[in-house]
Amino acid sequence: MAKLKLLLADKNEIFCEGLAKLMEREPSIEVVCVCRTGLEAAESACEHQPDVILIDTELSECSGIEAMQRIHERLPKTSIIVFTNSEVNGDLISAVKAGAKAYISKGISVENLIKTITLVADGEVIVSPPMAARMLAEFNLLEESKVATKLGDGTLLSKREQAVLALVAQGFTNREIATSLFISEHTVKVHVRSVMGKMKAHTRQQAVVLARGKATT
Repeated sequence: MAKLKLLLADKNEIFCEGLAKLMEREPSIEVVCVCRTGLEAAESACEHQPDVILIDTELSECSGIEAMQRIHERLPKTSIIVFTNSEVNGDLISAVKAGAKAYISKGISVENLIKTITLVADGEVIVSPPMAARMLAEFNLLEESKVATKLGDGTLLSKREQAVLALVAQGFTNREIATSLFISEHTVKVHVRSVMGKMKAHTRQQAVVLARGKATT
């Protein structure tokens, strides 16, 4: 049975070399190349044509996302796994759009990493639980932004933004709002910034005052 050809790409040399040695212990996997820049990963992928690529988003010369786009365009059958510590939600969405078939945290065990590589090579799509939760939250934010209500002057606020603003008006802190609405504190901050931007307010209290005034006009 032919081995799975695996290409690794990570800017951390020690981590990448160590990971390569761990992967080479697996009889079904052959590490064909170890890369430390996005450009090197894109070029090496075309040369070695691996079955699976394990790549971080944070690479030099060209980003991991850009490298994935280049690889996916040239080698659409190659399965790409994002293996990262990045907590930027935009990276998750961009990676999926760039053709990634899996998005997993570096906190995963070696055993589960090998299972992920094997499953993705067989056509599965995998997102680790912490990443999946963030992806769901991101899509929920996008969906909520489509359901909006107009204030008196035509300003659009989503239902969630209205709920957040109502609690701000009652003097709730971000943490208290997050607990009340069962969302993260980060998401509350996103909504507050969005409301302030739409209301052209400099403070959250000013946004409350402006919203009350516009609702009654």
